Order: sequence, then C-alpha cells, then structure tokens
Amino acid sequence: MKSGLTACAAVVSVTFVLVASIAAAEEMVTPILLEGEDAEVEELYLWELVERERYVKAREEAEKYLAEHPDSYVAHLVLGTAQHYGEANFPKALFHETRALELFEAKEGVQPTQSQPWRWHARILVALTRTHGDLEHYDEQLGFMYRYNELYTPQLKAELAWPLMKKREFEKARLAAEDGLETGDPYQVERAMNALCAIEFEAGDDVKSYEACAEAVEYGRSHFGSPTAVDLGNFAEAARSVFRFDEAERLLMEASKTGLSWYGNPWLELADLYMRAGRLAEALSALREVPRHRAARPAHVRDSDRNEARRALAAFLLLMGRPDEALRITDKATVLPDRRAHNSRDPEQDRSIVALLDRQARLMLAQMTVERAAAKPFLDRLQAHVEALWLRFQAWMSGRQAARFLDDEARLVGTFAIGTARSAVMPPWLLGELVGALGPGVVRAAVVEMAESDDREGAAAYYEAVLAEVALEQHRYEEAIEHAQAALRGLQPGDSLLRQRVTAVLAKALSDPRETAALYEEVLATDPGLFRRLAWALPVEVQSSDAALDRLLSKAVLRSPRFESSDEGLRVQVDAGRICLFGRTGAAWGCSETALEEDETADNYAQRVVDSFHVQIFAPRVDLSRIDINSLDGSNRVTRNPLDMLLPP
Repeated sequence: MKSGLTACAAVVSVTFVLVASIAAAEEMVTPILLEGEDAEVEELYLWELVERERYVKAREEAEKYLAEHPDSYVAHLVLGTAQHYGEANFPKALFHETRALELFEAKEGVQPTQSQPWRWHARILVALTRTHGDLEHYDEQLGFMYRYNELYTPQLKAELAWPLMKKREFEKARLAAEDGLETGDPYQVERAMNALCAIEFEAGDDVKSYEACAEAVEYGRSHFGSPTAVDLGNFAEAARSVFRFDEAERLLMEASKTGLSWYGNPWLELADLYMRAGRLAEALSALREVPRHRAARPAHVRDSDRNEARRALAAFLLLMGRPDEALRITDKATVLPDRRAHNSRDPEQDRSIVALLDRQARLMLAQMTVERAAAKPFLDRLQAHVEALWLRFQAWMSGRQAARFLDDEARLVGTFAIGTARSAVMPPWLLGELVGALGPGVVRAAVVEMAESDDREGAAAYYEAVLAEVALEQHRYEEAIEHAQAALRGLQPGDSLLRQRVTAVLAKALSDPRETAALYEEVLATDPGLFRRLAWALPVEVQSSDAALDRLLSKAVLRSPRFESSDEGLRVQVDAGRICLFGRTGAAWGCSETALEEDETADNYAQRVVDSFHVQIFAPRVDLSRIDINSLDGSNRVTRNPLDMLLPP
C-alpha cells in the first residue's frame, strides 16, 4: 500500500502576497506578512523561491545569504527544503532543518509566543517530520509530530497513523486515523481513509482492507470529484489480495488516467497483473509507460519505487527469454534498495524476490549457454558446460541470499500467502523457485502452516500449486498429481502462468508418456519459455535423413538440454538442414529458419540452425527484436533516467 500523505498543515501554506510580481523581476519587494512571520526581507524572498518551487535558485541564494548571516534559521530551513524537494538529498535536508530548529530555539525559546515569529518554528517542525519520515526514522518523526500538536493548530491527526503503522503499532494507528475522521475536515478524512486501507492490509485482515480501500475511493469520488491514483492503486492491491483480478485491472486503468501521483505507479502494477495472466504484449505496453510516469514526478519521490520497476522489468525479461539483460538489472537491484517510507511492505520480502529472479536468470542462462554449443565441436561444448556450472554456482549463491532474507519464520511462512502484505509482490509463477532455493522440506512445512490460517476464498489453489512441486521434488508422484489437479481446479485465468507451471508439474508426475507429451503441448502453446525456467527437457523422437548435415543436426538436438529421446514423445523432423517440431497429433510447433552463408563451415551453420530452432520453439509469442530494451527503463530519454545504471547504452 502507498501513502496518500502529500499535503502539510495549513500553517505552512501560502505565506504572503507580493506587491509586485517577482516572476517578472527578481528584485525584492515589500511583502504583506502573516502573523508570526517576521523576518528580514531577504529571508522572505528566499522563502518565496521555495514556495514557487525554484529549488536550485533557492539553494544558491540561501547559501550566499548564510555566508554572511550564519545564524539565519530561515536560510537553513530554505536550504533544507531545497535539498529535500529539489535534490532528494534527505540527509543534507535533515542537517539544515535540525540546525534551523537549534538556531530558532536558541534565540526565541522552545515554546514561542504570539509576539514571536512562531510560524517559522511551526514550519521547521513540519519539515523535520517529513524528512525523518522519508529517512524511515519513525520514532523521530512521531516525536516532532507530537511536539507540533502540543503547540499549533490545526493538529496533525491522520498523519500520525502512517508512522505508527510502519512501527507495527496497528491499534494506535487505527486510533490516529479515527481521530482524523472525527475532525470532519475533508483532507484529514481522506488521509485517514488512506491510512486505514493500508493499516488493515498490513495487519493481515484482507477483507477489512478491501472494504476500507473501497470507502477511500468512494470518498474521493463524492468529495473531490475523483479518487486519487494512490487510493485507486491501493484498492487494486486489496482487490488482488482477494483474487478479484478484473476489478484490479479496471481500477488500475482508472488510476493511469487520473493524473500524476507521488507514490505508486499504476503502469507498474498493470504490468505485474498482465504478466501473471500471460498477457505479455499488454505487459510490454504497460512497462513502456513506467519510466515516463516516474520521470514526471518531483525529484524527492522519483526513486521511491525504483527497485519495484527493476523487479518488474527483470521478471518480464525472464519471461521473454532474455536472462542476460535481466541479470544486468538484478545486479543493481540487489545493492540499491528502494526508499520504503511511503510503501507499507516489508523490504526484506522485496529483496528476496529480486534474489529469486537473479537465481532463475542465472539458471536460465546456464541452460541457454549449453543450448548454444549443442552443435559445436567437443572442446567448445566442454567449455560451455564449465561456464554453465559456474552460472549454477552463482545461482546457488543467489538462492542462499534469498534464504537469508527469509530467515524469519513469520516472513518465510507469510511469503506463501499470495496477494497479502506478508507476501509482498511475489509473482505466483515464481513461488515454486523457493522449493529449489530453500529445500522441499522447509517449503512444505511453511506452506502447510500458512494454509491452515488462510481462509480467503480461492487461496487454497496457490498452496496446492506449491505442494505439487514439493511432492514432485520428493518423488511422491501420486501426491504431486493430486495437488496439481486440485490447484488447476481452483486457479483463475488471471494466473495463467502459474496454471501452466502446475500443468507442467502434473505432466512430469504422470506415468503415461503420451499424457505427459499432450500436457507439455498445452504448455508450449501458452508459456514455451517455462521449460527453460524449469530446466526440463521435452520428450521427442528425432527423425532424420541420411545426409551428413542432417545427422549432425539430429545429434545436436539430443545434446540440447531442451530435448530428451522418447519413442512416445513429440516428433522432431530433420530434413535438408531444417529442423521442425510436430505434436503427437501432427500439429506443427515451429521450424528453424536459417540460410547457409557463403564460406560458412558446417559446424557453424549447424549451430545457427539449432539456435534458430530453439528460438522458434521456446521463445514467447511476443516479438522483442525491434524494441530497444533501454526504452523500457528510460535510459534513452533526454530527461533524467528514472532507472539509472540499469542497462548500458
């Protein structure tokens, strides 16, 4: 859930009216002051720059003024505000705001009276609450909020709920939100409803969270003309938690048209939703909008979901069969975590997902490394296997990293509660990777414990899906079949990728090779890249002519980790330097498309044919060949790259 707190107390609103327009001329003019706003004319000019959001100019002028007036608390406050909102440098902002408070209280006292410039004191306290909040210093944030409320009105009431929730003090957070509701002030009520939506979600009451989020959206419609994009996004997340995927999509589409929000990105959440459903073309369209949306935000919130975008893009590239590009992203996401102050999720869960994506990308790249050497000479194949072995070791290390992030019983068990706050944004189609990363015994115990306490309608199918993989890993084939069939009966079309994974597990557990081959064909139709992600081989019967090139290609196909010999599997036909795959009913699944180049060696040509065959069979049904990957992360934009350092130019 995302925070809806974007406005401050009325005391820090517009402060004075200029006699002449500074927009037309940079000279200082005499302001009309509000009560408690006494300051030097130069200081008022600095604050006017802040209110007009001219942060660079404000910083430059405030630094000049401080050089001559080092005890100016107004100049320090201006510098802190400029660093916060213009530079997104929260530590520097905190330094200057803290110094401003020290200077003010040394001169005016800790409890200024009406005859003193109390309004600057109020502004400094509000600034400190915001900066401590963005730095995730919730005790300090609450301390300054309580202090502000002792001295000034209107009080910060609903605003208290978010830091209390982040401290997991849910009952106190509810009381703060209720205080906000009782004020009757529309903005307090709106923030209180936003907070209640997140509080119930984090507290684990998904039904109550859904109801609270719905009320927040309805209040926005009736009192402000439309709900905020944040409230719509939160409601969509609550809808996903109770498996209402169509409603979630509708809400996110509305959020994408509502306007810019500081927190949350509806395009990012739509991409996740589309990937789950196997709607990869639509996921690609949504991902293209993510960097544009992020680049339009103010600087201080631009990086609030940087890793969420990285995670979604890495997942998409994996599904598209591009593990090398995915690794460039997961490498950065691992060492540059998000600022989570305005997001209610547990950051350790987010990191565990990145580690799992990294693990799968390395395992997938190991598979493709061997595939790309299947028709090459022996020494080249040996080198490819050595490289693949190293990639598998790196994948094991990533798995251990995921295990460290989940080294807490409550966090581990909650990870399997798909859609809830405990599971963060774990893609259901990735959940089975925990079987390999943690071990089937650990996963079985965690799933059984979570399933006993999860009474959401539709949740059981997800636990059945994981238990099917656990049983398969433990060679309990009859049990795997039972769990897989139960999962397939309960899973919705909105989780198409998970359905295909369960179908593949069911196929592998069956004893009849003809039934296995038939189910594998179902998977090929929807998610052909799954065989690479699972490191499984298709059972095939290879038929070839007696030509030397065709015999070479036949051997290369069976050397590939994507195929294994079977008399009752699918059929691979090799003829005249062309490889085709046919189903048991004769349906054609694809053929290699490669022409012999002038002076090309037989081994090189054979490998290109095999590579083309792999692409035709196992690539997803979305063409990325003409798409600049950098366009998905924003690095080819003229403005600041919203996902900087992800991919090289």
